[in-house]
Amino acid sequence: MKQNKYIKNIHIKSKEMAEQQREQQNENKSQVQLQEFDYAAKPYQDFEFIKLKNIRSIKMSDSGSRGVIFIDSEQGAIVLKLSGQVGVELFLNKLALALDIKTTQMKCLKWCDLEMQEVRNDILYAASNDEVLSHRLKQKLKVAYFEMIEYVPGLQLYCFQGERAKIIFNQERLFSLGKIIGFDIFIHNGDRFPLPIWRSVGNAYNIILKVLGENQQDMFNIKNTNLNFDCIYSIDPQTILKQLDSSIQDKILSAYIEKVQKFLQELCDDIKKNESQSLKTFQDFILEHTLYKLNNNELQIVIQGILYQIKKISQFGIENVIKLKQQLYLPEHQDWMDSYNFCLNQIHIEFHSKLIQVFAEIINTNTEIFQTL
Repeated sequence: MKQNKYIKNIHIKSKEMAEQQREQQNENKSQVQLQEFDYAAKPYQDFEFIKLKNIRSIKMSDSGSRGVIFIDSEQGAIVLKLSGQVGVELFLNKLALALDIKTTQMKCLKWCDLEMQEVRNDILYAASNDEVLSHRLKQKLKVAYFEMIEYVPGLQLYCFQGERAKIIFNQERLFSLGKIIGFDIFIHNGDRFPLPIWRSVGNAYNIILKVLGENQQDMFNIKNTNLNFDCIYSIDPQTILKQLDSSIQDKILSAYIEKVQKFLQELCDDIKKNESQSLKTFQDFILEHTLYKLNNNELQIVIQGILYQIKKISQFGIENVIKLKQQLYLPEHQDWMDSYNFCLNQIHIEFHSKLIQVFAEIINTNTEIFQTL
């Protein structure tokens, strides 16, 4: 991977501009004392051109990725993620939206954009009074790309406990959970819900129930059921990427595809028998985190959501998956050290194509079920 002269020149100029702005700001450090991040903060809305004026709080994530920073400003709260796989994460975000999965807005800011330089400077200026935070941010923000992600004020799974669970787990949200599982099966994401097709124990942090117009104290009081609960959001998905030595990976993925085919047929059989044995690990996972045991009727709705999403993916087709990926490539002069496009090239289109073929076979074998979805 080579860095051409054009990229070098732009980077040097961008760096000089940023350094000049930082020097000016250092002469007049922020006099504002940063506040604790308010998890009920209103979300930032305008993703066309992101400008963070009067930043009130900056919070480094306590869990999940170490490169996640929560920022609340005059315009609202937003999430900044620093990832080495920006292209892939943007692809998964756009794919989820195309497949009608509820997820966050996302935008990639590039090293050569003034927008990114200004966001970086605004963050560093806001943190300039906190020596420790300022030092940490200066190190972390030395990257080529920022992932700017919509902030969702809401609850993670462990806050669904007690009487809340009975309200939250209604038909619409259970169906949405099923759709998310169907999407995860397609992208081979075992880092959310445990299923027989994965060895993963799941990750309860990767879904959020949006809560509208509430305060932080009420949100985190699990005894408070009088909240304006909204949609369940899928966040932070992962997928399988192509490896240079494909011989071992091909065997692993072939085994996964066989497991998926078996699992999907078991889901169809459960629908026919009005049972839900195929989702026992999922049921246990929900019980462990919420102390609420989903009954058979509720699990049946989740199964319907999974199969609905399988049908939707099959109809979407591999051609549209490829088209979506192609739309995300950057011009060579904007791709820092070929890192962004190289990452996109690792998306395993052949694997996803084989899964869509399996989905089509399951649909054809169980037409009476899929006709009702």
